[in-house]
Amino acid sequence: KLAALRLFIDISNLRPLLQEQELDPRGNLSEKELDEALLSRNILPEYVFDFLEKNETLAAKLQYFSVLLAQFYREEAKKHTGFLAKLFDFEREWRLVVLAIRAKAMGRDIVKELQFEDPLDPFVTQILVQKDAAQYEPPAEYKELKELIQSCGKDPLEQNKVIFSYRFHKIGELSSATQFSMDWILMYLAQLTIVEHWNELDKARGKMILDTFKTS
Repeated sequence: KLAALRLFIDISNLRPLLQEQELDPRGNLSEKELDEALLSRNILPEYVFDFLEKNETLAAKLQYFSVLLAQFYREEAKKHTGFLAKLFDFEREWRLVVLAIRAKAMGRDIVKELQFEDPLDPFVTQILVQKDAAQYEPPAEYKELKELIQSCGKDPLEQNKVIFSYRFHKIGELSSATQFSMDWILMYLAQLTIVEHWNELDKARGKMILDTFKTS
């Protein structure tokens, strides 16, 4: 179960690996082990290798990387029960909600943004039926998230902060397990990762990256 929780980091690490950048050390695999897993086609789920084969060029792999992350949540939620299944469903759903909110705010085509999602999935369907609406109205359980994001205006740093805070508290509500049970430990580690990511938020570094994009 711990390996399943950290698998998302391993898969996320494929992007910096492809870009020859520093990896997140919190995954199951080191950089060398991840390289070996790709060469020997083992350890990682089969859908990872299918994605890499389908998108042959580096540009395609990076452009459609979010497709792989979305598939992770869909596939892993089916494999597990209890807290992990709830966590993977929640992590997928809040990302879809944020995608829809931001797409509407930026005037993006929601149908295009969701082109790699299953249109028959109920959660995806409730977004697609609002494709022509002026604003996206999420399900009742995610209205708080929309209000929090809107309260930040257009400040991406503040938006990330409220999303981290929202996730931290909601993950704490996903399990009623007793302290030091396996589900409680998984919940603690999931929350700890969010706290660590929060502490990594760096406004100056973010501005430097943004300025690099503007001048490249």
